[in-house]
Amino acid sequence: MSPGTDLPTWRAWLVAGGLAAACASADAAKQEDSVCPVRPGPAVSQIEIFDGDPAELVSLAPDDDAKGANTYAVAGVYDQGRYLTIRCHYGNASLDVRLPTRVAQCRFSGGDAHPKLACK
Repeated sequence: MSPGTDLPTWRAWLVAGGLAAACASADAAKQEDSVCPVRPGPAVSQIEIFDGDPAELVSLAPDDDAKGANTYAVAGVYDQGRYLTIRCHYGNASLDVRLPTRVAQCRFSGGDAHPKLACK
């Protein structure tokens, strides 16, 4: 404790610091849920899902079923011996993320402002 600082003020600073750290951890955890990695520079602006290699142009559309909009049932891709590729757009650049390990479902969230895709 620095000279001239009373105990209640010191505690308030500790609590504020703890809350800031907790909020930063929560934001990082939310970003880690997305298939698209967090990179320096522009944030993710668009996400595309492909059955296999994007060069084959087999882009997947979300299912319109009871699971809700923006849900992709993708187990069938793996059942047929293929894999998913997620194309993450960052401004003028893009990054392809190949998901060779089976996932059953992907869910898009965040809308146009903060697109995110979580697969499990």
